[in-house]
Amino acid sequence: MRHLPLHMTQPKPIGYAFLAALLCAGMVAGAPFAGRWARLGIARTRMHLRMAWRAIAPLAMPQYTDAPLQRAIHIRAPSQPPNVTFVNGHLDPFTLDELRGYGVLLFFGTLDCDRLCTHVLKQFTHVKAALGAQAARVRFVMIGVDVGRDRPHSLLRLVRSYDPDFMALTADAQTVLPFAHKHGVTILRSPHHAGGALVPLIPYIIYLNPQGLWTMCFPLGMSAEEIADEIIYSLGL
Repeated sequence: MRHLPLHMTQPKPIGYAFLAALLCAGMVAGAPFAGRWARLGIARTRMHLRMAWRAIAPLAMPQYTDAPLQRAIHIRAPSQPPNVTFVNGHLDPFTLDELRGYGVLLFFGTLDCDRLCTHVLKQFTHVKAALGAQAARVRFVMIGVDVGRDRPHSLLRLVRSYDPDFMALTADAQTVLPFAHKHGVTILRSPHHAGGALVPLIPYIIYLNPQGLWTMCFPLGMSAEEIADEIIYSLGL
């Protein structure tokens, strides 16, 4: 159980009473729909419960300014990624248009980005597990930004060491760096690697909806279950 620091304001009892009243009202009002809920899949049921909790929790629970929320960042004006031709791990040309119809999680990385890339790839495996059967409608992509050092087959071998369905794409620096910057990702040259390797600063995981639009970002601290719920909602399930 997580204990709150003593300096935080404790929630007033009325908050819990109000929450209980809302939940009870919801259960009474929702009784006629019990049959419908029983027919919902586990993933969709979980998603609806989470969405309901997000709606009522701010009304009943105290807000702590020193406990930042890790929630999806929704893009107000969803945009189409630039039309870029990448190279996949098999050295074939590949564009993101080929993933239309799927939700796409992607991030920018290199073989040398150490813990950050490892964290994201592990998170991908957790999100895929949380999606259950709906994972078949989602693609997981790593875009390499240092093609001079990281060969496509090496990137593919890296991502597939986590899951055989994960994808790796790359392109020359003149193509991939502006593409990364377009998505708010900063690429630096590391003074700690021989030859000044490129290192991406990964602030979040990017999500493209089935129409190919960049609609959301997921902070690295967001749970796999919540990411999966957002994706399921995006897929219209």
